[in-house]
Amino acid sequence: MTTKQNAASFGMEYLNPDWKEILGTMGITTFDGWWNQSEETVEPANTKPGNPDAWSKVSVLKTPCGRTLFLKRQQNFYPNNLIQRWRKQLTFEREYRNYLKIRKANVPTYDLVCFHARKIEGKRQAIYVCEGLDGFCSLTELMPVWQRDGWPEAGVRERLLDVLVETIRNMHGSEILHNALSPRHLFFNIPKDDPYAFPEKIEMRLIDFERLKDLKPGSDQAIQRDFFSLNRRCVGWPDRDRIRVLRKYLGIEKLDSEAKVIAREIARRTRNDGKK
Repeated sequence: MTTKQNAASFGMEYLNPDWKEILGTMGITTFDGWWNQSEETVEPANTKPGNPDAWSKVSVLKTPCGRTLFLKRQQNFYPNNLIQRWRKQLTFEREYRNYLKIRKANVPTYDLVCFHARKIEGKRQAIYVCEGLDGFCSLTELMPVWQRDGWPEAGVRERLLDVLVETIRNMHGSEILHNALSPRHLFFNIPKDDPYAFPEKIEMRLIDFERLKDLKPGSDQAIQRDFFSLNRRCVGWPDRDRIRVLRKYLGIEKLDSEAKVIAREIARRTRNDGKK
């Protein structure tokens, strides 16, 4: 029995039509073509203790025209959630479905190039290929420089934060909870080698959708999970900016009694997180 005959697709397959010609010139037109790429991983592979067949890894490829691709491959790698493990849903399958939700909600993110999942010789495998965010830089990379060398002027920070708030509000308005919001998931079109060179039009990209959840109407999870999570991880960010973001997010000019409770909780959690 050949490999092709022994492989079963899960009915989950995607190829970005804008990339078909480029991938053809690179000679990558099949699942095995991606699977057998020899590029080194960008970080140590994720594994599951006691299960050598379970792993997930990420590699970087460059196209002939200099564009960056992230090739993510995994085998028998399931979420820690008991129900999802029981359903045998690979983490990349979940990320793919969530990516489609994010795109449908018009939340700015990366371009997905290719996704395919299969079962072969009893093992479930998936490839997830996306274009790198060339020209964008994460807040995790920017904030340490600003803390060390001085924060950008207030007006510039406001422009950046307005884009951030608009993105988060749109996501929550589409009843989507990121559920792992952190500065490392927020990318802006600011050059890494010149973190004070803000463009006239600031753009943002949101990444990492493995833990995405549906947000129930009227739920406080948007504040409890995403808003508090982001504030806790933005250690050192000026307090006046945090208040402004809260006002913009809630759509109010001044903090009312409810907003003041949220602001105090943000301050408390931020202080406690900074002591760790």
